Amino acid sequence: MFDRIYYYYFNANYEKCLELSERFLKENQKFALEFAMLSSYKLSLFQKALYYAQELFSINPTSFNGLMLSKSYIENLRFDEALNLLQQLLDRKDDLQNEINLQLAFLYKIINKFEESEKIFKELLSKDLYNLDLWKEYAEIYFKKDFVKALDAHEELYNFMQKLIEKLQDGTLMGRHNPNLNNLQDRLHSKTKENLTVSKIHDFLAHQILPQKAYLLFKLFKISDSLKLFQSLEEANQHHPQFWQNYAKVLEFSSNYQSAYNAYQKCLSLNTHATYQFDLAYLLMRMGVDDNFEEGKKYYESRLFYAHNETFSTYHYNESIKAFNKSGVDAFKNKEILVFCEQGFGDTIMYARCLEKLCKIASRVLFAPQSAMYEMFKNQIKILNQNDDIFKNLKVLKNLPKKFDYAIPICSLPFLVDIKLNEILRLKTPILPQKRPQNKKKKLGIFYFTPNADGSDLLRNFKFELLFDILKDLDYEIISFQMQSNENLLKSIEDRSKKIKNWNDTFNNLSDIDCMISIDSAIAHLSLAMDIPTIVLLHPRFDWRWGKFEDPKSFFWPKAKCFVLKDEEEVKRNLQKLIKDILH
Repeated sequence: MFDRIYYYYFNANYEKCLELSERFLKENQKFALEFAMLSSYKLSLFQKALYYAQELFSINPTSFNGLMLSKSYIENLRFDEALNLLQQLLDRKDDLQNEINLQLAFLYKIINKFEESEKIFKELLSKDLYNLDLWKEYAEIYFKKDFVKALDAHEELYNFMQKLIEKLQDGTLMGRHNPNLNNLQDRLHSKTKENLTVSKIHDFLAHQILPQKAYLLFKLFKISDSLKLFQSLEEANQHHPQFWQNYAKVLEFSSNYQSAYNAYQKCLSLNTHATYQFDLAYLLMRMGVDDNFEEGKKYYESRLFYAHNETFSTYHYNESIKAFNKSGVDAFKNKEILVFCEQGFGDTIMYARCLEKLCKIASRVLFAPQSAMYEMFKNQIKILNQNDDIFKNLKVLKNLPKKFDYAIPICSLPFLVDIKLNEILRLKTPILPQKRPQNKKKKLGIFYFTPNADGSDLLRNFKFELLFDILKDLDYEIISFQMQSNENLLKSIEDRSKKIKNWNDTFNNLSDIDCMISIDSAIAHLSLAMDIPTIVLLHPRFDWRWGKFEDPKSFFWPKAKCFVLKDEEEVKRNLQKLIKDILH
């Protein structure tokens, strides 16, 4: 059995290795636990890996087993236990000291202790100065959190590599080559530091470091510098899809839409992964052009690659797709269709207008919104059906039904029921528009933060201090709808978040608002659906739903006042003016 477990592990058949190891646990516990742990980890079965790692470390507490236990803790988000264990292992000062330190550096990065992570990486680099992988990890410490520091680290790495090249070229540092390697490429690109060559360093910079630097320049809005660097790297990165994905984002932001489209197509020619299709969908639908929208909504289906199995059924979606591919929209004619919501609240509100067309096709539409939205949509449909019959065959459900013919995600309706761009505005959102309130003193609603935006590629949140500084001089009542915030609101601001338990409460509390000021969020979509004058606060890079970067406007919500945040002084002056124009 020993040899079979060895055989399957070293031939990367981890399923078989795990199976044999689990069968061997009673006969040789220590050996079987080790390979059960390793195979589980390789298969990303992290709960099982943690169980076996804990069992193994309890009977054989070596530093390697402790290191694997710490990695399993991390994968199971048990960071405190991982931290304590790694610090204990470091006290041993044995042969795995550097490897344990490296794992600790990774953990510090995960838990946002970046300075501690940076300190360890610098210490490790002082011992292994020519380790390119280590340099790359060091440069990436701040990559997602602090673009300025990340750019500085990339500059530091680049400058060091240039000095290294000079030493290799003038003979101060000799690159050693293994004579047993079979061909020139292997000799030039061998992965060990003993075979460090000028060619390898150039490849490392051109394929990994400089493309990241170009992307960081983009994130810091140094667009011209970013484009120049990306352009200089095109030839070296002909076969790297992520390079073309990031290049396309910069081209898109600079309003060079055709070149951005070409870059995305280049990316997809190298790798058809859903991420690349999704980004291309964003570009195409952002344009607000019929043909682009038609192509974009097909690519937009790639979003379902990331759909959570608690809110999405692959089987039922595939059945709908098969029927659509065979018969088109007629597949759903006179059928009972379940519409479920696999995206966020804002998507549900935005795409709800598409239900009107489905109601004209299907015999019955069973609409299952998120539970927090059930009461709102149920009440709205009931009132709407008293005045017209647009939604007479639509039923709002609290629970998923047992019987239906097909199930469609709400964001797939434009694709599966063939809704054209110019149709969208003609479709009726199943939310009642509100009459303008007659407030003696105008009421401004505000919403400025969502935790969902933290760490995302697009900035959405707005500093409360800046918003309040803009609004405090205006003679209006300020009403906060802000949820999940630690802000201590001033007594002059009415806090309605405490009155809100679901979206029906939100609807009712919005009914007397004269103007809503919100970031890109679900409450912005709801206030727009209610026909409340709404200012949508956008950072310079914003979601496709709000149109082109140089001329933001939504084809779902043409009345939305898109306000792009740039210079703070201009923001204050221009936003105050926009509010006054709306309310007077």
